[in-house]
Amino acid sequence: MSDQASMLRGLVAGSTRSSVGPSARESVSSVRSGRVSFAPNARPASPKPERRRLVRAIAIASGKGGVGKSNIALNLGIELARAGRRVALFDADLGCANVDVLCGLPVKATLEDVLQGRRRLAEIVMKVPGIRGRGGLGVIPGASGVAELAALNSVQRQGIVDQLAALEQVVDVLLIDVGAGIGADAIGFASAADSVLLTCTPEPTAMTDAYAAAKAIVARDATVDLSLVVNMVGCEEEGQAVHKRIDGVARRHLRRPIPLAGVVPFDFSVVAAVKRRRPLSLVASDTPAARAIRRLAVELQAKPEPRGRDEGSEESGLLAGLMRAFRRSRRSSSSQRRSG
Repeated sequence: MSDQASMLRGLVAGSTRSSVGPSARESVSSVRSGRVSFAPNARPASPKPERRRLVRAIAIASGKGGVGKSNIALNLGIELARAGRRVALFDADLGCANVDVLCGLPVKATLEDVLQGRRRLAEIVMKVPGIRGRGGLGVIPGASGVAELAALNSVQRQGIVDQLAALEQVVDVLLIDVGAGIGADAIGFASAADSVLLTCTPEPTAMTDAYAAAKAIVARDATVDLSLVVNMVGCEEEGQAVHKRIDGVARRHLRRPIPLAGVVPFDFSVVAAVKRRRPLSLVASDTPAARAIRRLAVELQAKPEPRGRDEGSEESGLLAGLMRAFRRSRRSSSSQRRSG
């Protein structure tokens, strides 16, 4: 990778200096101090319309924890990087992030530092070493064990949106490892992405919760490109059977199909890689699970861009999608408070 981390730092730093702040004078002050505040009393400036290169955003979601969502997100990022793509993996599992643990990366600052104004987003990007080829993978670590991050306020959300938008200039793919379940932030990030890979296992609870997540995502955006990844299966037929059940329920009740994106077998090599704190695709790339994730990466690259995105439109791309998703979330919350 041609120093992707430096490119991210340079571009995102420049973007955040002009995108967040209650006034021009305070923005200049924050630039000089090297800090950007997302404090509740700050008012985000409206992003200026500009023609920009659009990154493809793929959210990896799940109805419940423990289904291997983060492992799939990380190793999918590695396989896309090996194929020559410049990839950023945003650990948006706010409050329970763990991608850095799976990589064995020494984290010095996380999303919590960004939200508190101690760091800019570009300063916390970490490069995953050991990936050969023209591409590269940078990880944006979330925070773990910070309860307040599980429910961001509108200003904090705007701050993340503004800084993530800058990534559209320097990466080809943005993977978003969203939190498990149907919380507002998880569904907001998922429905704003171009594609959503909904992850589940053959366990009945995982299947039930996967459908609940699908229902919440489709309720937010009925046009979202949503597909299913069945993880930890005993055989291909078991994965197909899980998909058939979830897809059948979705067709009956959501009036839309959920295509099968891929089936990943249960593999003890995954357990060993997690214990070593090393990505599976880097330490055991010829194992059944690693090969399945590689096939998933190939399939994703072969898919056409969804939704017919227009680079010249101000309402396109991840930035606009996140803004629409979080505006809906605020309206929904306000309606619930009034009705209550």
